[in-house]
Amino acid sequence: MKYILYVLSIAIITMILMYIGYLKEARLPSELINVLYIKARKKILDYLNKNKKASIMELQDLIKNIRGRVFWSKKQVKINEPEKFVDLIINDLHQKGLVDIEFKGSKKIICIKE
Repeated sequence: MKYILYVLSIAIITMILMYIGYLKEARLPSELINVLYIKARKKILDYLNKNKKASIMELQDLIKNIRGRVFWSKKQVKINEPEKFVDLIINDLHQKGLVDIEFKGSKKIICIKE
């Protein structure tokens, strides 16, 4: 009877661990994008705090080689299209009231709010 309880408890623990692994693997893509977004946002805000103004092209060059990964996985993600990613970040920062967007001719200039 004692051995049956041990085998049953090991089976239940194994099932729980497999389920946790499945959930982590299912959420991995969104976690990787979230980490990448946080890194790029921090880099853009640090650059804007230092320089006060930046063009879209400068920000694209700034974040084009950023990689993101989570500690529990070997998989990682890299920004392949910085022009789309910069637009997402700038729009989010503008909606939160952290930056202003100015237009000089056809150029978009991003300024940090003070």
